[in-house]
Amino acid sequence: MLTRELLNFRVRQGVLRPAFVKRDDAELLGFAQDLLTEVDASKGNQRDDVEESLGLKAGAFTKPKVARGLVKLVQDRLLFDEPAPGVTESRWERLKSAGQVLRALPPDATVEDFEARLSQSLPVPLAEAREALYSDLPGHRRLVGWDGEALDAQELVDRYNLALAQGPLLSARRLRLRAQAPDLLRVRKVLRWLKFCRLVAEVYRDDDNWALDVEGPGAMLALQKKYGLQLATFLSVVPILERWELTATVEPSRRQATLMLSHKDPLRSPLPAALGHIPPEVATLAEGFEDEAWELDLTPLPRHVGASGLCVPDLTFRHRASRREVALELFHAWHAAPLARRLTELRSRPDAGLLLGVDRALAKEAPERAQLEAHPQVVLFNGFPSARKLRERLARLEAPESGP
Repeated sequence: MLTRELLNFRVRQGVLRPAFVKRDDAELLGFAQDLLTEVDASKGNQRDDVEESLGLKAGAFTKPKVARGLVKLVQDRLLFDEPAPGVTESRWERLKSAGQVLRALPPDATVEDFEARLSQSLPVPLAEAREALYSDLPGHRRLVGWDGEALDAQELVDRYNLALAQGPLLSARRLRLRAQAPDLLRVRKVLRWLKFCRLVAEVYRDDDNWALDVEGPGAMLALQKKYGLQLATFLSVVPILERWELTATVEPSRRQATLMLSHKDPLRSPLPAALGHIPPEVATLAEGFEDEAWELDLTPLPRHVGASGLCVPDLTFRHRASRREVALELFHAWHAAPLARRLTELRSRPDAGLLLGVDRALAKEAPERAQLEAHPQVVLFNGFPSARKLRERLARLEAPESGP
């Protein structure tokens, strides 16, 4: 993710447009390849040295702001080693040894005398002790390689364009995504990624077109930074829709503007392998959920709520005998407004087949806490609902009498 000073955009007549770079810019692709080559050649080097060499390359490029952005994205993907256990204690012991040796030397002793005496008092060679002395400090950790799959030059340039679009979303008040006659498989993949990002969306469908409204971090008072990162992460999967438009009200510099993106922009999804990704907690639940009466379906399927809207439950439970379905939609600590809307919709349009999983951190702050705890369709949880609690709740439901 790019920091604020590395974002590059322009605002004209209230419309914010990122200053995308050309994907086929030969000079930029060559520079990106230079950075990747430098990373490969720097394995085993200390972090400070790696960052300095990348920074020098960025400073020499014709477009230094773009170059610094590419360097930031590269640095975010690098993996450095972890310090060995006991480094702090070892440093303290060796500094004490050095002090004792120094105090025992005669006044006319040289540096060579000090190092010779110190070497005799250490359990390892002096050069090795000196090398490991501050190995726990961030700048002294050594480059191991890439954190995940290594990038190529084109992927790095594509990630730069995506990061330019993600940055303004960190202050978005609301995001609307429209997809024109999308392939339903792609819609399901986008909805799965939406749930992976722990976002709640209001979904609308007009014939073959789909629209998603997602509340932004600027619309809430707490957890803005964490929620903004998740909203920006969601954008990374949007380009898999073939024809789409996205608008978001953002505040990049204390002045509201409308971010406008579409499939015509040079945005590519970096997550093709992760489109079918299942969050670890959901995978753990799926492995631990064994019930004779109910089976678990992880496919996010939109469900009608209220007068005309759709919601996207996280999980669906299906009764093995009757095929009756019970969906579970999760509301995390930052979902106070969507939860209030959903409860209102359930009052106006009851849906016995929808359970609401509510994080206790959210229920704790809600004025109607007692009502939430007593609500027949609310399941309270800490972090993520357990398989045991869900089995108990399903068992309390009335025996299914008919199909869905």
